[in-house]
Order: sequence, then C-alpha cells, then structure tokens
Amino acid sequence: MKRIVPIFAALLLTACSSVPDALQVADEDALVPYSAALEQPQSAVGKTARWGGVVAEVRNSDNGTVIEVVNFDLHRWGRPLTSDQSQGRFRAKLSGFVDPMVWKQGSSVTFVGTVAEPETGTIDEYTYLFPVLNVSSKYLWPVRKEPTRVEVNYDALWYRHYWYTRPAYPRPIYYPGPVMEKGSKQNKDN
Repeated sequence: MKRIVPIFAALLLTACSSVPDALQVADEDALVPYSAALEQPQSAVGKTARWGGVVAEVRNSDNGTVIEVVNFDLHRWGRPLTSDQSQGRFRAKLSGFVDPMVWKQGSSVTFVGTVAEPETGTIDEYTYLFPVLNVSSKYLWPVRKEPTRVEVNYDALWYRHYWYTRPAYPRPIYYPGPVMEKGSKQNKDN
C-alpha cells in the first residue's frame, strides 16, 4: 500500500499538467478570456491571456511578425476547439521571424502573452477592431490525422460487382443451415 500512494500521486500530477510546457502559466484563474478583451478592451490591457485559434494570415517585417488568428475556445489542454462559428479575430505580435510556410493558413495555434491596446484594421473591406496579444510563448499544434474508415461488404463475390449493388450498404450475413429433405429422420423427430 505504501508503494501505491507515491505512484498514484505521480500519475495525478502528470494528469494535471496536460497543457504543453510552452503554454503553462503560474495562475490559470488570472487569464483574461478573449470575450472580455473584445467587450472591455481597456480593462484587459496589461493582463495575461491564453488565446488560440486558426491562422488567417502571417505578416513579417523588420519590427517582428503579426499573425492574424481566427479565435476559437480552447480545450482544457490548450488546443483550439474549431467549429463553424468564430468568436472573432485577434492579432498576435511576436518579435522575430516566423516562417509562413510552417505557420500556414489554417494551422491550429495557441499563444500566451499580455493583452495590448486594440488596433483597427480591415478584413476584406470591413473595418474591424482587433484585440492584440503581445506573445511571450507560442505553440503550433500538429495536424490531426483522421482515422481510416473501414467498411466490410458482406455480399457474395458473384453478386458484389453488379451495377445495382451499393457497396457501402450493410447486409446481414446469411448462413444456410443443413438442407433437410421431407421425410428424413431428423425431420420426423421434430
């Protein structure tokens, strides 16, 4: 029993730290949500935030890099929970160069940093107020591979190749039992 307690404690501690090291902060409860920075930008300035989403655009210059991100809620481990409804966009400002071939449009990203003054910009011809995050750490999530779907066709081989057969239509498997003739000994007992 004495051996089980330290093992259980170690497993519990590793389960709590499921957020990647680059995205961990000292106080999770003090993080500013994206909605607060969007609704009351002046009260959020200077506070720490962890925001994420999908890369919309990467712009490099001599002053650093600006990544425009379509914001989505985050899983508890920090990965963006993408959907067909966006909460808006924000700009992540980084010092240094970020390769747009690696940080491609559509990649899932998460940033930790301090909220800065919002900036006015445009999305196509629409004027938009972008919340800004001065990034202290970033994380580019690996691409998820969709599981391969396997379907089994239970049709007989001679039937499977006709034009009117739907290959994905599930059919039951028929197992013909032994054929009994009328008047056989087994039939008379039943």
